[in-house]
Amino acid sequence: MNKTVLFICAVCFACPATDIGLSVHDDTLANGLRVIVVRDTTVAVVSCRLYYFVGSMYEGPGTTGLSHMYEHMMFKGTRRIGTSDYKKELPYMGKIDSIDAVIQRKRRGGTADGDAGLTLLRKQISALLDSQRVYIRKDELWDIYLNNGGTNLNAWTGDDMTAYIVTLPKNKIELFYWLEADRMANPVLREFNSERDVVMDERHMRYENRPLNRYFEQLLSRFYIAHPYRQPTIGWESDIRAYTRAKMEAHVKKFYTPDNALIVLNGNVDPGKALADIRRYFGKIKRAAVPKEEVVTREPVPAGQTRFTVYDQAEQRIDILFHTPGYPDEALYKLEVLEGVMNGKSGTLYKRLVLEEKLCTNAGAANSIQLQEGDFHVFATLKEGSDPARVEAVLLEEIRALATRAPDEREITRIKNSIRMDFTTRLRSLEGLSDQLAWFERLGSWRDINTYPAKVAAVSPESVPAAVRTWLAPERATIGLLLRKQSEPATQPVSQEEAE
Repeated sequence: MNKTVLFICAVCFACPATDIGLSVHDDTLANGLRVIVVRDTTVAVVSCRLYYFVGSMYEGPGTTGLSHMYEHMMFKGTRRIGTSDYKKELPYMGKIDSIDAVIQRKRRGGTADGDAGLTLLRKQISALLDSQRVYIRKDELWDIYLNNGGTNLNAWTGDDMTAYIVTLPKNKIELFYWLEADRMANPVLREFNSERDVVMDERHMRYENRPLNRYFEQLLSRFYIAHPYRQPTIGWESDIRAYTRAKMEAHVKKFYTPDNALIVLNGNVDPGKALADIRRYFGKIKRAAVPKEEVVTREPVPAGQTRFTVYDQAEQRIDILFHTPGYPDEALYKLEVLEGVMNGKSGTLYKRLVLEEKLCTNAGAANSIQLQEGDFHVFATLKEGSDPARVEAVLLEEIRALATRAPDEREITRIKNSIRMDFTTRLRSLEGLSDQLAWFERLGSWRDINTYPAKVAAVSPESVPAAVRTWLAPERATIGLLLRKQSEPATQPVSQEEAE
């Protein structure tokens, strides 16, 4: 049954002003597909977004990064798109899979990647792929969207959600239904092996060859010792090398189904027609054979402070991470205000470390609200010659001070105004509003977009120190230090860990 809900997004915390009023239509199909439609007749386009509630937190040993890899594969087409003759492609893919299975078996048995036998097998795969490409229409899906006025065509993968997005002229949105229903029902993992190599190269470029990203990847894997948030979205290198089409197909059948998906349309679209068309295109796609099981693993309370130090050729920095509760814990709104107290050029950390003591080039804080486990991140980038121990001591001093001192009313008003403006700014673009509706739906319900401003507004100055004492205990922190390596750079960075 269609439901039409008028929600008013208040943008003034002190009064019931209503700068944004939106008519939101939502529905759930019989197969579990959720739909949210927002009509905006002031524009001539529609932001079309298909979200799947899957990401790196639903992966594990041997499967990390599969959701990101599938983001790549989704643009390879279907049984109809991206091919001139799908049936003629099938024998080549079967032969490639058979040879790749031999390669995987030999690698698991200890055969080195440079082995002559493996090299020969890879050449056989390359030759088969060249023959298959006679039937492949490269980038056809991409071209169809572009040739019909599509813009902002993109995709992204996160911890617990992935998105496939495009903005289309209002008279072309049925193209979105047709293409995305086809991708949901009939995906083809063509050019799998070569795309696996692309993902491996992407990993090397973004992590192995970038000291800062590599540092953060490993810092998070120490911060989360139990929860799968510890897993990198792109996947661990050893897992990427071991991907197979069969492993990917199992992942797709489990998670990329209508009962685990959400469509958000925002723009010049008729809600009634849109919902009818979506039922026509997506309604016959079956649910997952086995319903998705939600992750039940939670972080244990840290037994002590964890320290992680990396010496590399990078700008020196210090990062202090604290575990915080998942959504919708009320403490999260107090931590949002705390971020405002500490972050930015008017925040306590920048004032102390950059302006007053001149030890750093930047300093701040960030509160991360997530589905299951959050984090509060305090950081500083050091000036050349600054003493890391002194900077760390100042960061901890400022945290301890906030545990006993409530912000004054003027400061709280400034921070709430800033949060209000940031929040409403995100809602003023088609794409931003779509993502916010999807994010809140992922957390529990898109209707929570109404309550977020009011809950932040309800935070009192006196409640902030209590939140600091509860969640920002230094003795339970994970502290990362990225320090300059003085000698010639080695093949691998030197790292050091200490758990107290």
